[in-house]
Amino acid sequence: MRKNLISVIILAICIVNLVLNALMVFVFVPAIKKTDNLVTEIAAILNLELERDEEGNPTAPDIENVRTYNLTETVTVNLKNDGSGTNSYAIIGISISMDGSSKDYDSLNTKLAETESWVYDVTRSVVQEYTYTEINDAQIQTVVKEEITKGLQDKYQTDCIYDVSFSQFMTQQFTQ
Repeated sequence: MRKNLISVIILAICIVNLVLNALMVFVFVPAIKKTDNLVTEIAAILNLELERDEEGNPTAPDIENVRTYNLTETVTVNLKNDGSGTNSYAIIGISISMDGSSKDYDSLNTKLAETESWVYDVTRSVVQEYTYTEINDAQIQTVVKEEITKGLQDKYQTDCIYDVSFSQFMTQQFTQ
C-alpha cells in the first residue's frame, strides 16, 4: 500500500510539474519573441551602418584635392527654447571642405567669398532647431554638420562641398 501511495504522490508531482512547465512556455514565449524581434531589428540596423562604413565616403576626395574655405566671422544663433526659462546661444565658426579637383571648384570658391551670408543663413536655420542640451551632444553635432553640408550643397547646387566642420563651437545659457 505504501508503494502505491508514493507512486500516486510522484505521479501528482509530475503532473503539477508538467502544468507549470506548460504555463512557463505560454508566459515566456511571447516575451522572448518580442525580444528576438528587437534584437533582429537592431542587428539589421547595425549591419546597415557597418556596410555603409565599409564602403567609405564615396564623395570624399583624395587628401591632395581637399580644399577648405574658412568663414571670416563666427555666427551667433539663438537655440530652441527647452522650456526651462533660460535663453541659450551657440557661437559657431564654420570651415567648409571642398573637392579641389571638382570642375566647379573655382567658381564655387569665388561664389563663397561673395555670398558668405548664405552660409551663415543655412547654419543658423539648422542650428536653431536644437536645444542647448541637444546641441552639446557630440552625436547631434555630427547630425548638425551633415544637415549644414546638405543645406549648402542644395543652396549652391554642387557636390563640390562634401563636409563642414566647426572651427569654433561654444554654447551659453542665460537665465531670464
